[in-house]
Amino acid sequence: MQRYTEPSKASMGYPYIFIKLYFRNMGIFGKIGDVFNKIDYHTSNDPEIVGKWFEDWVEQHFSKKYFKIIEKTHSFKTNVDRYVESSKNPDFIFEYMPTREQFAVECKFRTKLNNKNQLEWSYPAQLKRYQEFSRERQIPVFIIIGLSDEDGDYMFNIPLSEAKFPALYNSVFSKFERDPEKPFFWKNGKLS
Repeated sequence: MQRYTEPSKASMGYPYIFIKLYFRNMGIFGKIGDVFNKIDYHTSNDPEIVGKWFEDWVEQHFSKKYFKIIEKTHSFKTNVDRYVESSKNPDFIFEYMPTREQFAVECKFRTKLNNKNQLEWSYPAQLKRYQEFSRERQIPVFIIIGLSDEDGDYMFNIPLSEAKFPALYNSVFSKFERDPEKPFFWKNGKLS
C-alpha cells in the first residue's frame, strides 16, 4: 500500500496546553493565541484537529483549475459557538468545472482497525444521513479515508455506494486504495 505523510503526533505537555488556553482569546494577546493554534494544528492528537488537518490535506489535492468548492462544512470552532445543521452533510461538495458535475466528499482519518480487523469509518445514523443526502441531492458521495496504523499509512477513496456498512473489511476498502500524493480527478462520474 502507498504511504503518505501524516500529521505530527508530538505532544507538548501540560504547560503548553495551559499557555495556549490562557492566551487564546485575550484581546491583544490574540495573536499569541493564533500562534499556539497553528502549533496545535500541526502537532495535536486531538481527533477534531487531526480531522481538520486531513480535510485540508484532501482539499489541497483538488486542483483549483478543475474543481470549485460549492459547499464546505463549518469548522469545529464555529460549531462550538453555534451549531450549523449543514455540518451533518459531507465535508465538501465539489463541482468539476469542465462538465459542471457535482459530487460530495466526506473525509475520515483513522489510526487503527477495530478488533475484527475492519475499518470503522462511520456509525449507522451517519451512514444513513449520507445515503439520504446523496439521494436527495442526486449526487454521488465519496468517502476519502486516511489510515495510519502500525502497518503504515494508507489512503482510500470509496464510493458511498460501496461503503454499505459503517465498518468495512479489507476485501472492500483495499479495492479503493489510491496513491495519496496523486491529485484527484473526475472522469465519467468517477473520482480517482
